[in-house]
Amino acid sequence: MKLKSIIFAMATCMASLTATAQVVAYGLQPLHVDGKFLKDPNGNKVVLHGVMDTPNTYFNGGRWQGSKAQGWWDDYNATGARNCVNYFEKLFTAITDSTQGAYCNLFRLHLDPAWTNGSANSWKVDEREKGDGEADISKYDGKRLNTFMTSVYWKIAQRAMKHGLYVIMRPPGVCPHNIYVGGSYQKFLLDVWDRVSKNDSIQKYYGQIGIELANEPINVYMADGSSSEKALHDFFQPIVDKIRANGFKGVIWVPGTGYQSNYRDYAKYPITGEQIGYAVHNYAGWYGNSDDSCDPAKAIAEFGASVPVLRTNPVTITEVDWSPKNTNEIKNYNEMGQPVYGNYGTWATASTSKWGKAYKAILDHFGNISMTLTGTGDYIDIDDYINKKKVTPAFKVKMEKHGVDPYEACGVACFDWYEQYAKVDYPSAERYQPIQVVPDNPFELSKEWFNPTILYEGSATFGATLSTLKLKKGGCSGWRYEEEEGVDLSGYNYLIINLGKSASDKTYFRIYDTSNYWAESYVVDLSRKKEIKIDLHNMTTESGEKVDPSRIRIAGFNSAGSDQSLYIKKMFLSVDGENPATAIDAIKQDNGKAVKMHFSVDGRRIPATQKGLHIIKYNDGSVKKVFVK
Repeated sequence: MKLKSIIFAMATCMASLTATAQVVAYGLQPLHVDGKFLKDPNGNKVVLHGVMDTPNTYFNGGRWQGSKAQGWWDDYNATGARNCVNYFEKLFTAITDSTQGAYCNLFRLHLDPAWTNGSANSWKVDEREKGDGEADISKYDGKRLNTFMTSVYWKIAQRAMKHGLYVIMRPPGVCPHNIYVGGSYQKFLLDVWDRVSKNDSIQKYYGQIGIELANEPINVYMADGSSSEKALHDFFQPIVDKIRANGFKGVIWVPGTGYQSNYRDYAKYPITGEQIGYAVHNYAGWYGNSDDSCDPAKAIAEFGASVPVLRTNPVTITEVDWSPKNTNEIKNYNEMGQPVYGNYGTWATASTSKWGKAYKAILDHFGNISMTLTGTGDYIDIDDYINKKKVTPAFKVKMEKHGVDPYEACGVACFDWYEQYAKVDYPSAERYQPIQVVPDNPFELSKEWFNPTILYEGSATFGATLSTLKLKKGGCSGWRYEEEEGVDLSGYNYLIINLGKSASDKTYFRIYDTSNYWAESYVVDLSRKKEIKIDLHNMTTESGEKVDPSRIRIAGFNSAGSDQSLYIKKMFLSVDGENPATAIDAIKQDNGKAVKMHFSVDGRRIPATQKGLHIIKYNDGSVKKVFVK
């Protein structure tokens, strides 16, 4: 349920100078960093959702081949490049096909080392930074990067943008276990991003293409091998400076240590400069959160402590996936050394209803976190699309055959989430400013306003004199105000609740000034009561924090005892504690602040730019009428 609002579009000249220089590429509004948010040139807050993938025949399931593209280090060629780009064209068509339920708008592109590595040991590697597999940079060849930047990476990025996908590029391979300031791996990254950021196309489309500096650093040390709070800053700041010196103005996504799980040192020594975001990973078992321990409040607290930069900069979770356990056999051990049991095809083992609930609580609580699933195959059934042109959520068919709810895996869950997220916080050519129209009673008891399932299933029937609410144990039903500002109740003094029958034991009414239900709230015990008067200006949480009545996001009834029925006679806001108040009456309670508000003739809040007759009410009680043309 959303609070009623009028959405009106108006042109704006509030965009930053950085943003105004950007071009609209393939219909994609250019993005820039504004505080802790990504925004478009029109001031709209943007949060993106999509997938990551890597142009490599092994990881692409052998679905495309060049004449020599059959092994990890083989010489990928021009034929392979064309086949590879055409394969990704199919993927992008599928993951953006909203007619079949797919709503991706972000793609993380791995500059896979299968293209950038040659046959000889061409890159000098310090002994302490030697790695195996993708962490081995000894065969890196910068000239090959230049070649395939043009024929593979840029063309894949271009196809992605044509399908409405913003792009984040990550460097070839992964970090060795230990890396050092001034070491060979830092020099490798400097060379990679020097070449990429000088590319004319990358520079031109900097509003649509971002750069993720490294993939999964584990330990970062100073040059002498010592540990330091400055090591992360001193390792990545020179790379940022090199990219900026080359003229790239887009968003740079900076990783942390511990496989991109620890950003605490940046709180003291942040990366400096403009257009800085942070790239984070999140898997089951990380941040103290798993199917066996999936408390949303704890997950939010742990994530916030590990990634404090999200309070100052935008964040993108560039790797995450999950599917539930289907065997008791240990499939592998994750980056944190924890066992991962056999599942339906993902790296991590977890369920949407357990771990996933807490993970989504993190996204919704902070509101500035974008995400990409670890692979396209975590979002869609790739072969179903290649063979049948059918966009099917990943793992759905397999799980249904096993009699398991497919929503428990990331494929079906993210089809649902991405579609819902696509309706909010999206880039637009216009500035959409929600103006809340608060009626005489924002706690209206009607199907249009009341949400019986804020938490868990509930139901409500509304009558002329009495409304019946059926509450599930542990559930919450009431009102959720979706606009970021919430609903402003500061002009009133009281909220009055009249019940037709006394409430059962362990029945509560909760009021939040945050959109996160799992956060602390103001709690009123309704047990055995019929009439309740809430002092809106003296609300505190369980720990004593003041609840701000000017930005209420959630208000609802909660049963902690058992399933029960609650009978609500009426609810209303009041100035004197006895009588209902209108929206205009509430202005008198503004304590003399130098503000004015515009209302229609029937007492509804309206934007100052709306055409027609306005009643302007000032805090001193004076009123004047103005006709806006």
